[in-house]
Amino acid sequence: MSEAERKRRFDYKHNRSKWIRVWAFIIAIVSIATVLLTWTYYNTSKNYYINYTENSEVDYKVYLKENDFYDEEYLDKDQAYIASLIDKVSAKLRYELNMEEAVNYSYTYKVNARLEIVDKSTGLSLYHPTFELVPEKAATLDNASKKLILNETVKIDYDEYNDMAKNFVEIYSLTDVLCSVVVEMKIEVISACESFQGENSKNNYYVSLHVPLNKQKIDIEMVSTVPTEETKILACTDNKMKSVYMGLSIAGASIDVILIALLIAFIFLTRNTDINYSIKVNKILSAYKSYIQQIVSPFDSTGYQVLLMQNFTEMLEIRDTIQSPILMNENEDKTCTRFFIPTNTNLLYVYEIKVDDYDEIYNTAEIDPIITDEIPELEPVVEEDGMEEETVILVENMENIDEEALAEAIAAPSIPLAKIDYDEDDDEDEEEGVEIIGVVWPERPTHNKVYRYDPNGEKVTNGDIVLVPSRDAAQNRNIIRKATVAHGNHKIDPEHLNHPLKKIIGIVKRKTEQALMPKEEAAENKAESEEPALK
Repeated sequence: MSEAERKRRFDYKHNRSKWIRVWAFIIAIVSIATVLLTWTYYNTSKNYYINYTENSEVDYKVYLKENDFYDEEYLDKDQAYIASLIDKVSAKLRYELNMEEAVNYSYTYKVNARLEIVDKSTGLSLYHPTFELVPEKAATLDNASKKLILNETVKIDYDEYNDMAKNFVEIYSLTDVLCSVVVEMKIEVISACESFQGENSKNNYYVSLHVPLNKQKIDIEMVSTVPTEETKILACTDNKMKSVYMGLSIAGASIDVILIALLIAFIFLTRNTDINYSIKVNKILSAYKSYIQQIVSPFDSTGYQVLLMQNFTEMLEIRDTIQSPILMNENEDKTCTRFFIPTNTNLLYVYEIKVDDYDEIYNTAEIDPIITDEIPELEPVVEEDGMEEETVILVENMENIDEEALAEAIAAPSIPLAKIDYDEDDDEDEEEGVEIIGVVWPERPTHNKVYRYDPNGEKVTNGDIVLVPSRDAAQNRNIIRKATVAHGNHKIDPEHLNHPLKKIIGIVKRKTEQALMPKEEAAENKAESEEPALK
């Protein structure tokens, strides 16, 4: 690898790391700002305590059926009652709140009747249907009086609920059960401030009346979860800036998430084959370091039958089978790492990780082909049985081309375009611009890339075979390769080019009647073939 290539490789990685660090710094700044805004949001309002008192009350009357024993229409609370004489139970549920100062609190409440059938031995409910007596209503604290009063009076038909309980017990032949109807007012606190202070405090209150069923005589019980002693409530002042800080905090968090997503995308999109190569090698070394022995010099495979493995897992399976160490060697330029497992049967298992298309990654300037001071004199290629006829029509400027490299490229087999699996480029033919061609060679079984070259004044079509300068990264040398044209002459916008193009060296036309001829004769034939077009 030349010093210029090393510099390009270093600059690419350095610039990529620099942008990642800048991006990470911006994310850190936004994250710190978001944390500060969130902290300010939670500390903007000054909290203080306000004294308050609460009271609840359940007043009820038991209305009687016509009978020969009681002259009264109803009986007051806190008595025992004959169940068969009860007609209706009227319950008045009341909740009262007195605040030291007016606070932004509001309440919702509703009244329900719930039939309760409970297993006496376990205390678990067997049946508990609920019936709405008063639908949900809203109430707010009176700022003038600093008082809230909730009053609701409801009546329940005792026989209706008693018959429902008896019917359920008789159908299922239940014994040892407790039956009752519970009239309950549920009060829920709504506020923009913090919850009530204290471990036992709740935001829901219940004021209820328990009326036993399925008995000859009953005692009615009142239950309330409203605290009756004086306590405190944690209130907060209204602050318009609090909503501003909340909005800024949400915006900062959203921007932070977007920046992190963009950074992740940038890391993956700019991760070329060189970076992927390093990641793959380091991943294997970190996971299987104890299985691998690194060697400084390349492994001499002379006398071995080489078997290439598709993945490192296969190497591990072979190691476990034959109990032989895995040898590793990385070339000096750190562009290719090979793992070897030699065997006593002269089999050599090899798994290779290398940088693909190295010259396309870092080549920001044209790499000169192998050159010599002599001008090669090309001899006709002797055609063997079964070989396709090929001819090379060389471009006019043949000076300084290595004869040996050129002959080696010409002798390489040609592969038709139809047999190469490649991803077509998306270049659009422009009327004005830089004239280019696209070529492929079958390096991979699928999705070969199309590489751009300068046609050097030649006209080619899809399927033609051309000679192009390239680079062998594994051997660290410039070479000449035979490639197949996938996109003939066309023009593109110069802005779409990220580096100067290499020029093709020659054209290899397959299945022609001409034999390989010297440069002068090829040029004459080419001129004669173009005369009709010029006329």
